[in-house]
Amino acid sequence: MVIKKITYLLSSIFFLASCTQDTSISVLCEKDSKDNYLLKWELFPDLDNIPVEIYMSDNDTIFPSSPLRVVNSGDYIAVINDTIHNMHRKYFRLKVGGKMSGVVTNRYFELDSIQNFRDIGGYYTNDNRQIRWGKIFRSGNFASMTRKDARELNELGVKTVLDMRSQDARERYANYMQSSCYIRIPVISNGYNSISKQIIDGHFLRGDAIIYTQDIYKDMVENYSEQFALMFDYLCNEDNYPVAYHCYLGKDQSGLASYLLLRALDVSPETAEDDYMGSNLGIDRSKLIKRVDTLSESMQEALTMLTKTDLAYLKYGISWMRTKSGSVDDYMTEELRLTPDKRKKLREILLY
Repeated sequence: MVIKKITYLLSSIFFLASCTQDTSISVLCEKDSKDNYLLKWELFPDLDNIPVEIYMSDNDTIFPSSPLRVVNSGDYIAVINDTIHNMHRKYFRLKVGGKMSGVVTNRYFELDSIQNFRDIGGYYTNDNRQIRWGKIFRSGNFASMTRKDARELNELGVKTVLDMRSQDARERYANYMQSSCYIRIPVISNGYNSISKQIIDGHFLRGDAIIYTQDIYKDMVENYSEQFALMFDYLCNEDNYPVAYHCYLGKDQSGLASYLLLRALDVSPETAEDDYMGSNLGIDRSKLIKRVDTLSESMQEALTMLTKTDLAYLKYGISWMRTKSGSVDDYMTEELRLTPDKRKKLREILLY
């Protein structure tokens, strides 16, 4: 499967356990258009001529005893060509100074008609446990799913699809997936379908987009806590995994859902915010409206504001959680029914 090649900021790279008392390593995995895996790393402090052992597996929990390759730490990048066995997703661990890293693989996937599809695995909790890869995915709209997209999602084993699109979205779509259970959990009433028409008609400008998005986050927090609570009920059932949840662009309903999930797993707020901002890498605006380059400047500004991810929107939603419950944790407990037992269950299912 083809995965988008993306450059990450250092803050979003996975920081792994110390390799020696004084040295640690950060590792990033991407996949390029030629189906090569690109492993990039940095040592802290920066040291040359240290052997880096690379281990590869089809299974994220079982790795061979011998490395696939041994490279020099000063190379900073290794290209893994897997044209023979590329039908299965690969997972990697790096060994430096006698200590093994956590598991890394690609996060973003480039599909035919589904935008912003990505794995939520790999992040670290405050107690240095890692979220399992391949268990839970966040995404944009599935409504135009092609058979090729479905094949790729089937390869990932997606078993349950939670559709969080707005209430005005049509309820079902062409579903070519083999064994998936489709569950509709609409969040907010009016979505992007009606707004995009207003943009084309010239009735929705930059300022309208900002106010509309702010209102979405307030609305989700104040009026749709029951829907997010239902989402967590499904996530607390291990039989439902792997799970993919989606909204129209994968940035608002899915963005808030991912933030709450990561916080429930005890991932740091900063890491949860980094994941939220990742939608700016996953959304291709040129695919949203045909001949977008022919729109007027004001229309393009409105589209940009409507489809970009801005941390201010998330923080606006968080401020309403605090207004309602006092803190994010209290909001999750009181409004989303995320009891300590449920959070423990989530950690049992989703952490290595």
